Amino acid sequence: MGQGAAIRELSRIALTSPQEIENGQVLPARSEGTIVGTWARGAAYEVEFTRPYAALITLQPNQFEVIAEPNF
Repeated sequence: MGQGAAIRELSRIALTSPQEIENGQVLPARSEGTIVGTWARGAAYEVEFTRPYAALITLQPNQFEVIAEPNF
């Protein structure tokens, strides 16, 4: 993906490091989520997780890797 190119919504991602969520639980590295929102042209992304905990968190691009993009 080119410099500054936003990742498409509904792309599947995997965390590259553990992330603490607001209730003190930790999503482990490699947890998979779905991008549901894009902020500031890709400066940050809203990502929904369902396992191991349900969570909606904002991540910067260096905190995850894209594992699948939508086919539309």
